Amino acid sequence: MKQRSVGLIRIWACCGLAACAWSENASDLIPDALDDLTVDQARKTVATHRGVVSSQGMKLAYIPAGKFDMGSPRQEAGRQAQEILHEVELTRAFYLGTHQVTVGQFRKFFDDAKYRTEGERDGKGGWGVNNKGSLEKDGRFTWSSPGFKQTNDHPVVLVSWNDAQAYCRWLSKKENKAYRLPTEAEWERACRAGTRTAYSFGDDPGDLVTHGNVGGSEDGFRYTAPVAQFKPNRYGLYDMHGNVWEWCSDWYDPKGYEGVRATDPTGPGSAEARVHRGGGWSSSATRARSASRIGRHPSTYRGSYLGFRIVLEQSNNPRIERAADASLGKVFDYLVYDLGKGIELKLVKVRAKGQTFTIGSSAKEQDAVIRKYFHGKRPSTLDFEVEQRITLTDDFYIGRFEVSRGQFRRFVETTGYVTETETTDGGYGWNEDKKKFEGRDKKYSWMHYGLDSYTDASPVINITRKDAREFCKWLEGMGTGNGPALELRLPAEAEWEFACRAGRAGRFCFGDGDETLAVYANLADGTRKAMFPKGKGIEAKDGHVFAAPVGQFKPNAFGLYDMHGNVWEWCEDFYGTYTALPKVRNGLQTVSQGEQRPVMRGGAWYTGPEACRSAKRRLVGIGGRYGSGGFRVLCIIKEAGE
Repeated sequence: MKQRSVGLIRIWACCGLAACAWSENASDLIPDALDDLTVDQARKTVATHRGVVSSQGMKLAYIPAGKFDMGSPRQEAGRQAQEILHEVELTRAFYLGTHQVTVGQFRKFFDDAKYRTEGERDGKGGWGVNNKGSLEKDGRFTWSSPGFKQTNDHPVVLVSWNDAQAYCRWLSKKENKAYRLPTEAEWERACRAGTRTAYSFGDDPGDLVTHGNVGGSEDGFRYTAPVAQFKPNRYGLYDMHGNVWEWCSDWYDPKGYEGVRATDPTGPGSAEARVHRGGGWSSSATRARSASRIGRHPSTYRGSYLGFRIVLEQSNNPRIERAADASLGKVFDYLVYDLGKGIELKLVKVRAKGQTFTIGSSAKEQDAVIRKYFHGKRPSTLDFEVEQRITLTDDFYIGRFEVSRGQFRRFVETTGYVTETETTDGGYGWNEDKKKFEGRDKKYSWMHYGLDSYTDASPVINITRKDAREFCKWLEGMGTGNGPALELRLPAEAEWEFACRAGRAGRFCFGDGDETLAVYANLADGTRKAMFPKGKGIEAKDGHVFAAPVGQFKPNAFGLYDMHGNVWEWCEDFYGTYTALPKVRNGLQTVSQGEQRPVMRGGAWYTGPEACRSAKRRLVGIGGRYGSGGFRVLCIIKEAGE
C-alpha cells in the first residue's frame, strides 16, 4: 500500500525516530488554531515550535493558524484601492520557507528532473538586465543568466508561476510530502507576523535598509542579494520585504477580495493572472508593504525580480497521546485522528515487534470446539485454523473500537465517496413489518439499516472490503508534514489475532468461559432470545439484541473493545493455510492460495460463542457486504529508511 509522510504532532526523537528540527527551543506539541496574535505572542509561538528542513536544505518556519486583518487601512501610505481591509481566518498551521528558493536549490531540480523553464523552452526568456544596466525582455535572459552575477545563495529568478509549481511537484514527489506555493492569505499572515503596520517592522519605509532589498535604498545591493542578508521578521522569515517578488498560488483579481471566502481563502476561481507579493530589488518601498499585491500571467511573465518560496502543509493529523483507560486502570499510547465536526478516531499501540505467538487453534482447543459446539462432528473450517507459530516484525496501532457510522460519515462527507453497496444491488437490513432481516435491497446501505438503534455511535455495516480499504486510504492521505511515513490499512490476520488474544492462549481474550463472554462481547445471548425464542446462544444477557454502540463492553488487556462479537471485521489477508504466511510485514498474506476470497474475524451480535473465538476465521466473498460486518483500522509507523 502507498505510504504517505505525515506530520505527527509530537517530537519524534522521543519515539526513537529522527526529528527534522532546527529550532533550539522546541516544545512537544503544536497547538490548535490560535486567535489573532500580538507581536509578543507571535514571537513566543514561533520560538516554541520546531521548524523543518527539506531534503534540499531549505529551512521552513512554523506559521500558526489563527485570525488576522488582511489588506491595509485607508490611511496607510502607498495603499491601493484593491487592498481592502478584511478579517481572515486560517484554520491550519503551515511551514513556510525562511527564505526564497535559491539558485542552488533550483539547480538541483533542474539537473535531477531534466527540467527546462518556460523561458528556455519558448526561447523568449524574460526581463533581465542588459549591459546598460536597464531592464530588457530578451531570450538570452533565463534563470541561470539574468544579466547580473549570482551565486547559489541568491534567489532564483526568471521563473514563471508554472516553473515554480513544477519545482513544488518535484520536491513533493521526492520527499513524499505536500509542498506548494503559499496562498495569498498565508503569505500575508506570515509576512505580518502578528503586526498591523505597513511593514512587519513598523510604518517607516526608511527602516527597510536593514529589513529588505528595494530600489532606491542604500542597502548595499544593486540587484538581488543572497538570501537572508537582512533582518528576519518575528516568525524568522527573511526577505518578505524586497529582494524578489514571490509567486502565490491564487488567481489575481485587480478589484480586490470581493467574493472570496474569509476562512482559508484561496482567491477567485479563475482569472488571467496569478498573484505575486513582497516587492523586489527594483521596486519602490511602498510596493514592499505587507499588503501590496500585483498579478502577472502565470506562463509568459518572467522577470529578474521575481522568484518564489514554498509551503509545507501542516496537519493536526494524526497526533500521539498517552492516556489511561479507566476501565482497566492502564495507560496506553494512542494514535488519534481528528476527522472534523468533533469526531475522532483512536488507535491503540500494540507492542508486537519480535513477539512470537501461536496463530490459530491448538489441537486441544479444536477437540473442545468439536465436543461443545458440533456434537462431536469435525467441521472442515477447523482445517484452516491449524496452529502455526509466527514472529511479528513490527509494532502497530489498531483501532480501539470498530469504525463507527459517524466516523464513516465524515469520510463520505469529505470525499464524496459512494460505497459499493449503493452502486450495486444494496445491502441488508431489518424489515420492521416482517420482523426479520432481508436483503439484498437498495434501501439498505451503510446509512440505512431499518433499526432505530442503528446510530452514528454504532459500528458501520454494509461495508465491502473495498469500501473499508478506501477509508484507510483517506486516513493515510489526511495529513502531511515532517514525520515518518505511515502505512494505513486493514489488519493482517496475524495482527488481528495477536491484538485480540492480548497475551492469552484460550478460546477468548480472557480464557475459555462462554458465559463470561457476555461481559466482553455482544453475541447471541439471553437478551436476544427474549425477542427471538428459537434463536441459539448463551444464557447470560449482554443487554443488546442487535449491534451495540462501539465500546459498550469490557476491553481486553490491550485496551481494545469489541474484538469478540458486535460485528464481523474485515482483514487485509486472503484466506488460506497459515503455513504460507510470509515472515515479513507481520505475516500479511497478500497472495491468494486459490480463489481470491478475503477473511473476516471476531463474530457478531447474532453468532454464538464458537464464532466469537480469537482463532475463528470467516471466509467471505471479495465483494461481500453484510448487515453484521464492519471493520477497524491498523497503522504501522515506518522508521527512517524503511
